[in-house]
Amino acid sequence: MVFNPDNLNEHEHDPYGDAMTDEPSRFFGQVTIEAYTACFYQDAGGKWKQEPYNPELHGSEEELAKAEGRFLTTQVDITIAPISPTHKLISRSMGAKNRKRPEFQRIVRPSIEALAERIAEVKVAAEMATQTGVVRPDLIRAAAQARIGQFNPLREISGMWVGGEFVPRPDDEKWTTLKFTDVYANQPECAQAAATYYNREVEETSAEAEDNGRDAEKAALLPFIPPLWEQSQHEPGKMAEALAKNPLLSMHFTMDSPEVKEIVEAEIPY
Repeated sequence: MVFNPDNLNEHEHDPYGDAMTDEPSRFFGQVTIEAYTACFYQDAGGKWKQEPYNPELHGSEEELAKAEGRFLTTQVDITIAPISPTHKLISRSMGAKNRKRPEFQRIVRPSIEALAERIAEVKVAAEMATQTGVVRPDLIRAAAQARIGQFNPLREISGMWVGGEFVPRPDDEKWTTLKFTDVYANQPECAQAAATYYNREVEETSAEAEDNGRDAEKAALLPFIPPLWEQSQHEPGKMAEALAKNPLLSMHFTMDSPEVKEIVEAEIPY
C-alpha cells in the first residue's frame, strides 16, 4: 500500500486487504489535479490544520498577513484513479512552494513541465479529430509547439491518462511522491502501456527466479564432479563422455565449465 502522510485516515488500513494488494513501483491511470489557496492555522490544541481559504471564515489576506499561527499558501491535490483494479486510489496533497517539503518544486512540477509538448500534442490531436474527423500527424507537432507557453501544463494534464513512478520524497525518503513520465491519448493507450510494463516485469521476475533455481541446482550437483573424474580414471576423454551421458550433470557442466577445468587441469602436467 502507498500511504499519504497528508491523509491520516489512509494509515488505518486493513492488513488482510493490504497483503492481497500489489504495491506498485509505477502508476498508470487518470489524473485529477486541483490547485487552490489554502489557509494553515493552529487549532486550540496547537495542532496545524489546513482548509481551502475562505475570507469569511479565515479573514482577509491583509488580516492573515498580520496574524500569528495562520498563513496562506498554494496547495496542490493530486488524485490518480489506477487503471488496474488491483491498485488503490492514489492521493497526494502538497504545498506548491513548501521549502521544508519541496516535493512539488523538485519532482512533481519538473516532471509535468517535461511533458508539456506531449500534453499539447494529445490536446491538438483530440481537437483535430473532433473538428475535422481527420488527424494529420504532419500538422500536430507544429500546432503543439505553437501552443507551448500559452497554457499551464498543471491545469491541462488534469483529466488525462498518465503514467509515472513512485520516487522517494526529497525531504524524507521513507515517503514517496509522484514523478510523471508519460501522457497517453486515451484509456486504451494507457492500458496497453500498463500491460506492456507489467508483463515485462513478470517476465523479468520469472527469468530471475529461473536463474536462481538453476544456480541452486548446479551448486547441489557440484559435489558429484570429483567422483565422476575418479571414475573416468583421470582421462579427459572419458570425463567428457561421462558428463554427456549424465542428463542432470550435462545440463550444468561441460569440459569447458570452470569447475570441471579446475579439477582436470590440476591433473595434467605442463
